[in-house]
Amino acid sequence: MKKKCTKSLPLRVLLVEDSIELQTMLQAMLSEIPSVEVIASVESEKDALAVMREDHTDLAIVDLELRSGTGLGVLKNLHDSLDGNDGRVCVVVFSNYSNLVIRHRCLNLGARAFFDKSFQIDDLLEFVQKQASGAAKGLSA
Repeated sequence: MKKKCTKSLPLRVLLVEDSIELQTMLQAMLSEIPSVEVIASVESEKDALAVMREDHTDLAIVDLELRSGTGLGVLKNLHDSLDGNDGRVCVVVFSNYSNLVIRHRCLNLGARAFFDKSFQIDDLLEFVQKQASGAAKGLSA
């Protein structure tokens, strides 16, 4: 059973992506969504895990291929240390490696969703927008 993403307002998003160009593009797109704050952009597994330990991250958007380490490593580390993470970081994968085996592996390691970079950027942005609007509704009730 997958836990729901824990949300705060603003929704604090971590980008884990090795392409600086894609980081810049995603930051610009995410900044257009009300109640979303990109707290950091990192290029490695080690940096992603460090940010998640130090900062309150609600949502991590993770690529599988990183400058150092892998997105699967991020997922596995979070999965193996659920007690330390308390499932509070919602992770979605945004990658070109979208074959069925990889998708299932990511979901089994706790990813909430998998988005293919080549054609699902709008779906990713819609997911983030829904998470942010759910945070706003949850906090206003």
